[in-house]
Amino acid sequence: MSRRADAPGRFPLAAPLVWLLREPLVHFALLGSLLSGAWLLWRPAPVERVVIPKELVAARQAELARRDGHPPSESLLRVALGEDIDGEVLFREAVRRRLGEGDIIVRRRLIQKMEYLAEALQPRQVPTEAELRAQLERARTRYELPSRIALRQVFVSRERHPNDLQAAALSLRTALGQQAEGALVGAAQTLGDPHPLGTELPLHSEEELARIFSTELAAAAFRLADGQWSAPLASAHGLHLVQVAARQAGQLPPFEQLRERLRLDVEESQKSLRRRQALDALRQRYQVVIERPTQ
Repeated sequence: MSRRADAPGRFPLAAPLVWLLREPLVHFALLGSLLSGAWLLWRPAPVERVVIPKELVAARQAELARRDGHPPSESLLRVALGEDIDGEVLFREAVRRRLGEGDIIVRRRLIQKMEYLAEALQPRQVPTEAELRAQLERARTRYELPSRIALRQVFVSRERHPNDLQAAALSLRTALGQQAEGALVGAAQTLGDPHPLGTELPLHSEEELARIFSTELAAAAFRLADGQWSAPLASAHGLHLVQVAARQAGQLPPFEQLRERLRLDVEESQKSLRRRQALDALRQRYQVVIERPTQ
């Protein structure tokens, strides 16, 4: 028997393989697969739209107009908007590549923004008048106006008495003590050195006097008995002899004057409750699994 007759028995798959290689449909399928693979590898990236909102464009136009004194040209405006466009492109690429994952600073910032947004979306209830009055009763001292005093002062300038400041102040105090009650106003105006605030100071709280003069002077002035001249009290510019001319006790303003402040305080006190409600609503969307460490 010839070798050609033995061939089919020795290579049983040769005939079907030859047939497949000669079949035009197979060639077409292979070529299509190659073209599809090449397109997937070298296809251009999908183009995303970056829309610069008209509000931002108007803001950039206004900035350039203020700087240059006239409306900007189209080319100058495009240059100015270039930074905004670059920033948006970089931001989108960073999100696409997940560059923020694992960054504790980015994570914390996103949490803060989402927390603010969730709380802002939580419905707010306008406090009732009963709630406002309850807030007033809970923190009455918070809303009371402080006690105030009006002062009469005699000033001894550090510049005019660089060497005898204390002695000059004590001498003036002695002179003031010798004045009759009705002559004190005139004496205060003629004795001592000029002061920017004059000799008669209107009603001030202790905190206000501390800002004007010093903490020590304010505290000492509020401890003075009526009609008593103080010892020399220091400020940054010299020594002061002060006397209480009038007093006003602390008082609570009318409710209507406090209404807006009370409303803000009540809403602020409810802020933590709104935050908790917002977080509880968000948690409903998630299944929380707490993995325990192995013992």
